[in-house]
Amino acid sequence: MLASALREIGRFRVAVPRTPSNHRLRLAAALVALWALGPFGLAARLAADPYVLPPQVVEDRAPVEPLAPAAARSSYSGEELEALGVASVSEALELAPGLDLAPVGGAGAQTAVSLRGSTSGQVLVIVDGVRVSDPATGQCDLSRLGLDLADIESIEVIRGGASAQYGADALGGVVVITTKKGGGASGGPSLTLRAANRSCLPSLAVSGSGANAVGLAPSAAALVDGQSLSFRASLPGGFALSASAERQANAYAYYDASGTRRIRSNAGLLQGGAGLSWKGQAGEGSLSASANLSARSLGVPGPLDMPTPEALQRDLDASFASRYATDYFFSDSVGFDTSAYARFGVLEYRKEGGSEADLHRAARAGSDAKWSLLFGEASAANLGLSARYDRLDSTVVKGSSGGAPERLSLGAFAEPFLARGSWTIAPALRWDWTSDFDSGLSAGLGATKALSDRASMSFSATTSYRAPSFDDLYWPSAGGAEGDPALRPESGYSGEAGFRWKEGATSASAAVYLRYAKDVILWRQRDDGIWRPSNYGDALYPGLELEGRSQSGDWSFVGSYAFLYSYVLSGTLSLSDDKRVPGAPVHSLSGSATYSSKGFSGGLKLSYKGLRYTTTDNRDYLPAVFLAGASLRWALGERLSLFWNGDNLLNERYVSEKNYPMPGLTIETGLEYKL
Repeated sequence: MLASALREIGRFRVAVPRTPSNHRLRLAAALVALWALGPFGLAARLAADPYVLPPQVVEDRAPVEPLAPAAARSSYSGEELEALGVASVSEALELAPGLDLAPVGGAGAQTAVSLRGSTSGQVLVIVDGVRVSDPATGQCDLSRLGLDLADIESIEVIRGGASAQYGADALGGVVVITTKKGGGASGGPSLTLRAANRSCLPSLAVSGSGANAVGLAPSAAALVDGQSLSFRASLPGGFALSASAERQANAYAYYDASGTRRIRSNAGLLQGGAGLSWKGQAGEGSLSASANLSARSLGVPGPLDMPTPEALQRDLDASFASRYATDYFFSDSVGFDTSAYARFGVLEYRKEGGSEADLHRAARAGSDAKWSLLFGEASAANLGLSARYDRLDSTVVKGSSGGAPERLSLGAFAEPFLARGSWTIAPALRWDWTSDFDSGLSAGLGATKALSDRASMSFSATTSYRAPSFDDLYWPSAGGAEGDPALRPESGYSGEAGFRWKEGATSASAAVYLRYAKDVILWRQRDDGIWRPSNYGDALYPGLELEGRSQSGDWSFVGSYAFLYSYVLSGTLSLSDDKRVPGAPVHSLSGSATYSSKGFSGGLKLSYKGLRYTTTDNRDYLPAVFLAGASLRWALGERLSLFWNGDNLLNERYVSEKNYPMPGLTIETGLEYKL
């Protein structure tokens, strides 16, 4: 398939402003310095240059995206997600087979992501080129990203090891989220306002226990459990502004271990955020930039067996990202893509009202540069460099020298590919140097065979790794726990074979894989009673994934299935012991059907997750869960729409993590106004 695409690339005609030769030299020099100076330096240089000639029609080569070794990918555009009636980023991610989310409560609760049975720290999440994992824990809390689905341009889920392209932490896979930049497709000013109310199911409950137990009557407050307000404005000059505010009580009913119905308390959320973005042309390329700020205050109720009724968390996140991309870098056979970013986060946690708060300040800054080269019509390559700096200033975690833990990471990679007949071969090699553990190489090899214009097969083998977090390395010897500065990175090896078929708006894919994780960092209680991490965990993950999409007239369908029969190989356990990895269901299934016509749309969403063991001896488990949801939207006029989203329509009693009850039936009702 890729070979035929390469043959069709040829040369295409585009209208771009051409410049005199002296200007071309200055442009080339600016591009060379771009990686160090950042994209805004280039924008200022070009804006100041007075030599601009009228546009002329010229011939340039189209950019090529080489085939990455990882065979299994799921991609969704913002328009596709809207057509499928998806209501949140979490719902969008769960469309992909093999991806599992584990929230620990209602709106705003910590939400971990897993791919093919991985830990949360083994999944690399990237938003607009920025790694959003917490340097302290090494994990990404999706609830802290503050992403509105209306701001999403695309979501891509890469399943399987991808360190050869992305470096550290891509052991289970990569989630790449790209947000919209600048104005809308119309190019003119626009405004979208959205207001919604979230309702829980009112029900009888009990407060207290024993002689102090008091019955609680159903409360009308459950019908106004939470509210949200957001807007997005496209402004002149290529700018866009967005903002949101949300309040959630999360006072939903649940059943405790004795079967008594209670109301979840200390789970409230207050959050707000704003973002400013810009997109425009700079010479022969495009330049974009975005800045985002979000802040939250939320209760942390804790698990049912160890509640924290007074615990409070406050966090703030600020990020900036800029990107410059051009299809012409000295030559029409070379493209250039570079980005610079910075992210700063503050988290304050207080367990009790009068206790001293733990304070963590995490900072990250970096830059990436990639050159895409075409060699004739049968081969191409990506070459790239990256640099990243992480720092954690914490009242709890200190480095070996007693100061703030720091990490500098440098990387270089090459991704050539060669097309011969119906085959395309795509090797990848990356070298990473990190200041606080040994350097290493990551490699991958992918191959694709075009079976026809509609069908292809793919094969891949990759190596990957995950870096120890600052908590793993430097947690202080206090409170019965202690980090280990001698930890090694986790490592992974995976192979897979895939089949993909597409005709028009209908597509289907299948993948079988085998993934092995080695030296997984696990915290265990030692003989002296102290919990310490070590490279103790090994596991084998064979699996199968199926995905299908179709659009027929006014109907859209999407469905996925994942089979994962994992094996724990830690300690004395072997394949013959036949023990499943905790948290990894053997079967998971999701699907949705959406109808849209003449100002009305409606959709039904179903998902099933098999039982999940919570211990390596497989004696304790979470039961299987089946969930149903629905969405409706009516156009009340040319600009005003009414929408309705229902979650857990069957009012299932379930948990995603042990001792963390999830909400029952919830309804979101709101209005959206577009100008």
